[in-house]
Amino acid sequence: MKGVLKFAAVASLVLGLFTMSMAARAEHVQAETPWFSGVPLESLVKGPIGDSINSTIVLWGTSLSVNALSTSGPGQVTVKLTDYEFASPLKSLSMLVTDLNGFWKKIDGSTGADGLIFDLSGPANLFVAVFAQTDNKYVPGAYNLQASFSPVPLPAAAWLLLSGLGGLAAFRRKRLLDR
Repeated sequence: MKGVLKFAAVASLVLGLFTMSMAARAEHVQAETPWFSGVPLESLVKGPIGDSINSTIVLWGTSLSVNALSTSGPGQVTVKLTDYEFASPLKSLSMLVTDLNGFWKKIDGSTGADGLIFDLSGPANLFVAVFAQTDNKYVPGAYNLQASFSPVPLPAAAWLLLSGLGGLAAFRRKRLLDR
């Protein structure tokens, strides 16, 4: 009986911590997307999920655009956000990059020529949410979002090691066949 009570106590503690962390992430996403409070970020994704994004948005008033980016392994992700200042500069432009599991990167304004570059240690599904607002709802604004994933290539030393191991295996096999 004591074992069952101990298990129930530990399970409720873990569930409580998990629920609190999920609620904190949900509150952060809702704070970043005030017009869609309570709506899951996944349901706002536009277009197919791929390993690159290139989207130009022309808007009047306010706009929330959510795109998804899928990476297949370790590598670098580059995200560029540019205000075209079409007709006039945007009143506000902010971007949130997240994997919904603890990775958050928020930028206010354009990212510049190099953009935002970060390293990933493995496969990931990222969401890029852009919130933009024009100064006047009758004057358009435009911005461009570009995101791309570059896998980390195998270093030359790894290729040399693999070719050396392959050569040893071929040599051993030849030796066994000669007997």
